[in-house]
Amino acid sequence: MEQRNFCIVGLGLLGGSYARGLTEAGCRVTAVDVRGEAIRFALDKGWIAQGTTEDARLLLEQAEAVVLGLYPHALIDWVRANARFLRPGTLVTDVCGVKQAVVGPVQNAMPEGVEFIASHPMAGKEVSGVEYADSAIFRPANFIITPTERNTPRGIAFARQLAETLGFAHIAQ
Repeated sequence: MEQRNFCIVGLGLLGGSYARGLTEAGCRVTAVDVRGEAIRFALDKGWIAQGTTEDARLLLEQAEAVVLGLYPHALIDWVRANARFLRPGTLVTDVCGVKQAVVGPVQNAMPEGVEFIASHPMAGKEVSGVEYADSAIFRPANFIITPTERNTPRGIAFARQLAETLGFAHIAQ
């Protein structure tokens, strides 16, 4: 993986599984979540190096790549409030299954030089929360990259490499 410093926003089942899988692949992973218990759990497991429930600025400024693990209704507002902290060159993706209502507003909120590449990991369980995170859920799963005309070859390659690093069985775009 070219990008080695990730920030996961939202440590639910998928965000936690990304954190676990990326850490296992040798990446440095930080996280932002509203639940202090989620941050503490991921820190205790060694899945993240650092986490916060308050000010995401420092972690976002340090990240080369950001994974948005938020529900669609929260994702757009969070991006609008925090995208200004992303450095040019940062690549951003999501785990959201809803695309039409999310992609345009999120891409429009990105600062100059920051690219959002929409993706959809088709993995999960009947439970939620970082406590159930397991990167093995990706092995039998599909990963769909949904690029727009605003995405670059670099951004699309990043999404594909992310899916490969996490071990998804099938990757499509």
